[in-house]
Amino acid sequence: MKKLIYAAVFTFVLASNAPATVAGGAMQNANISHLIHSGAHPNKARFQGATHHFEVHVQGKALSVLTINLPEDIKMRGGIEVTNQSGQKIESQVSVNNRKVTVVFSQPVSPDTTISIDLRGIYTPGYSRNWMYAIAGKMVGINAEIPLGTVLIQTY
Repeated sequence: MKKLIYAAVFTFVLASNAPATVAGGAMQNANISHLIHSGAHPNKARFQGATHHFEVHVQGKALSVLTINLPEDIKMRGGIEVTNQSGQKIESQVSVNNRKVTVVFSQPVSPDTTISIDLRGIYTPGYSRNWMYAIAGKMVGINAEIPLGTVLIQTY
């Protein structure tokens, strides 16, 4: 019976620490760039020309290039706007090749900056769906493209 009580207490202690670890944001304390937010405005599936957006928190090394892989069935007709956490536009060159969008920043985005990327004029087939965009970046001093994650945007 004692072993059962000890096992229950041990399990309770471990379980009570898990939410704190997740809520504490292991990625926020990491020294790497990561995705922090995404959404669609408006998020109605039948609305054509919506804005899909996401945010990247730049940490560690400065970010020089951002690549976005567009999902199938998505058409982007309005271009891309990149701003910092203060709402100031960040100068960049955007190119689209097939389903891959490349954003090259005029000046590398410095660490401890949160950038917001707005994909404007998004046209979809018009039905509810979860759209997944694969995001990667190139950091100053690193030649390889580093995956930052996948952005999930829901439309209803």
